[in-house]
Amino acid sequence: MANVCETKIAVIGLNEPAEAFVKALSKAMFGVDLDNLNPKQWGEDENVVDGKGWYNKLVDDYRQRRSSARYCILYPDEPYNRLEVTAPRFYVETKWGPPVREIREASKKFPDLTFHLDWWVEQDGPSGEFVIRNGDNIDELCRPASWYLFDHTILYPSISLLPAHLPYTLAQRATLTVLDAIHTIEELDRILRDSRFINSPYSNERDPAALDQTKKTLSDLLKQMKSSAEGLTFEGVFLGIEPFRHRDKSSPAEIEEKSILNIDEL
Repeated sequence: MANVCETKIAVIGLNEPAEAFVKALSKAMFGVDLDNLNPKQWGEDENVVDGKGWYNKLVDDYRQRRSSARYCILYPDEPYNRLEVTAPRFYVETKWGPPVREIREASKKFPDLTFHLDWWVEQDGPSGEFVIRNGDNIDELCRPASWYLFDHTILYPSISLLPAHLPYTLAQRATLTVLDAIHTIEELDRILRDSRFINSPYSNERDPAALDQTKKTLSDLLKQMKSSAEGLTFEGVFLGIEPFRHRDKSSPAEIEEKSILNIDEL
């Protein structure tokens, strides 16, 4: 049985409804017409299932039970939305690994769009991210993280590549850094309260007093960080800088930096 790879695809720069674009993306990636599916291709009885209306049913099933996803069929997913910057996302399952080749070829048909893939191979990994534009990988990472309790939080901590390619201001990026720091502490706190940690066979080896103190300290730290973050602003602190290169034969490397008085809004 093939290992399932779960992939979320965020599309940056899309100016049309996600419900319409998913159909064009499906054709470009897999050659699959979502308006006229062939149920037999996925093991269904084509005499029973109406291929022209099947996709709507699949989407409804997916929204109710994510486990009902079919290989190489794109589903609308929750959009990325942080600090009022959004990007539509789609979910797809493939065998053995992420559909990097398919996205790379599809991106050539949409050269003005940037595609971010966040993928994970069940159950033991690896996992990673790709950022692809016009057929080229412009950013990527891969980590051998699995679904185990400590992997993503302690063994392979990382920040998503997606925000780096979204149109955030410098001030917003600074705010995101603070929010990511808070999320990291929240994940540590979550581990200590997870039933897999509490009921671990090594629980008897732990120092109860040290564990209680650690829980309290993390809880206090989170409260302090969140309270301080509420009054924290980078408005007027981080300003855009635009470099201008002058092609002067006598000094070809001369750079004049011009400050853009564009106050970042948070």
